Amino acid sequence: MAQQGPRPPRSRRPSPRDDRQWNDDRYPDDDEGLPPWAGLAVDPRWAQGSTRGKRHAPARPDSGRGAPAGYDDPAGRGAPGGQARAGYGGRAGYGGSAGYDEPAAAVGYDEPAGYEEPSGYGKPAGQDEEPGEFPPPPVRPRGRQAAARARRNRRSIYLWGGVLALAVLVGVGVWFLVSGGSKPAAAPDPLVTTFLPGEFKTVPNACTAVTASTLNQYLPGKRGVASPNSLDGGEASLCSWTLDHRPLYRLLNVQVQAYTPNGLASGDGSATFSAMDGYTAALQQKTSPPKATHLPKATITAISGLGTKAFSALQVTRSPGLKTDLMTVVVRDRNVVLTAVLQGNSGHGGYGAVSPAQLRAGAIAAARDVIAKLK
Repeated sequence: MAQQGPRPPRSRRPSPRDDRQWNDDRYPDDDEGLPPWAGLAVDPRWAQGSTRGKRHAPARPDSGRGAPAGYDDPAGRGAPGGQARAGYGGRAGYGGSAGYDEPAAAVGYDEPAGYEEPSGYGKPAGQDEEPGEFPPPPVRPRGRQAAARARRNRRSIYLWGGVLALAVLVGVGVWFLVSGGSKPAAAPDPLVTTFLPGEFKTVPNACTAVTASTLNQYLPGKRGVASPNSLDGGEASLCSWTLDHRPLYRLLNVQVQAYTPNGLASGDGSATFSAMDGYTAALQQKTSPPKATHLPKATITAISGLGTKAFSALQVTRSPGLKTDLMTVVVRDRNVVLTAVLQGNSGHGGYGAVSPAQLRAGAIAAARDVIAKLK
């Protein structure tokens, strides 16, 4: 009966060349080897680094691999007569005992020349990677819809960029055409500190400027006259007339002032600009009266043909049993501002009704008398 060869070594890739029969005589020291009936699926495992239980087959000459380091052929093993068989090592010291027959290699098996086991063979996936590193995510290919959307976005950007550049160029061109290029900024007008030709330095006396015919028409009867000395003649003049004769009550107040150059005035600070500021302030007081005056907002009417500029303002106040109509006429002529106020009361004490139109006509008449005497 032929003697059985050694059990083939366990490996991740069974090789036909290792399909040899079991032979206990070849491994006399391996007491814990498995019997032939245990099958190839059973593989005893030993402590890490231990070579116990591992069988090493001699390397084939044509495989390019030698026997494992430290492997010594047991006494009495090897090819018969110390001759090396093809494919069984044939190394020095592999002498065999008489009558020993080594199992023949598998028929038809021949490993390719230069064969080497692939790198990483038998290693689980990802073992060569460093801890904490992950493979990059797969790149998702762009679809046709995404590519079309990207093309539309690029076209929109080019279109609107061109429109914006064109608008900027047109705006710059229009600016140069209108402005005529860069021009030095105009120097501010120098302040005027003296009276200009045509401006008035003094005003007439208001008490004598208003004619008697005007007074007799709008204040008929015995009148009282009041004239503050400080405002009589010079740059300003003020005069008041009072008529208290039932059923009439009238009060006429005329004030005239010639403005002088003022550095705080608008424009060049001339006397005329100062008078313009005074005229604007008088109009503002009628459209928005101060609360201290307790007067309502006035009804403003422009007057033509009187001075440089003129307006009239009507304000009506009422108290128990008494109504007061207040008509104000403001005139500016160059650097002179004149204010004429004609007041009429009605109701309490037997005073009769007042006509706003008559009050307006009387105030305008008094203003014309004074303006006519400016020189």
